[in-house]
Amino acid sequence: MLTFDRLFAEHVATGLARQMALGDLIGERGWQLDLTSGSVMFGDDLRYHVQLLGTESHDDGSWLWAWANEASDIPPALLHLCGWLREYGHRHGVAELTEPTFALQRADGHRLALLASGLTGRCYYRGPYPGGAVFFHLDDAPPQITAPIRPERALSVLGEVIQGFPVDHRIAVESFLHQQSWRLDPTPSSVTAHHTDGSTLRVDFDALGRVSNMSGTVRP
Repeated sequence: MLTFDRLFAEHVATGLARQMALGDLIGERGWQLDLTSGSVMFGDDLRYHVQLLGTESHDDGSWLWAWANEASDIPPALLHLCGWLREYGHRHGVAELTEPTFALQRADGHRLALLASGLTGRCYYRGPYPGGAVFFHLDDAPPQITAPIRPERALSVLGEVIQGFPVDHRIAVESFLHQQSWRLDPTPSSVTAHHTDGSTLRVDFDALGRVSNMSGTVRP
């Protein structure tokens, strides 16, 4: 049976890489969500279809899945992704994907959305509002958002994951590099990864499995 923490460790880095690419695209643009059309506008020039994930309430510190939000009368067409995640959670015994609401201390919107991004191949956006935030995924983001990242960005992605999330370092590193199509040569204390363009990346681990050093050579 999978645990949420194990599943998150496997997918957080690829999800974060997509968020970085989305940030490059939308920059400082504002956002406007239209549930009637099922789309979001970033600024005046970017429009994408969306799938709703859920909402954070900062008043009581809780998460509510969109499929469980009966009060908002959400169009069913916007619930396919979170419904798929719910079914995935039932199949694999991941309670955080099946329980309608729970405390943010257990899993907040960013962690849930990053996991969903890794599982579904989408990127997400956090839209803040007074008292909380809505999380939704972009259904038709440009290909550069979900394409494998450039080798020179791999170190920065892994660095942010290791510093920002309490994950199993080795699982996060090896899962990310495998998902990004690097060839891995693991040893008990390190993993060396080879990219198809000739770039290499080495990650060393200490006795507790934590990253102790990262280095690489990127082909121009």
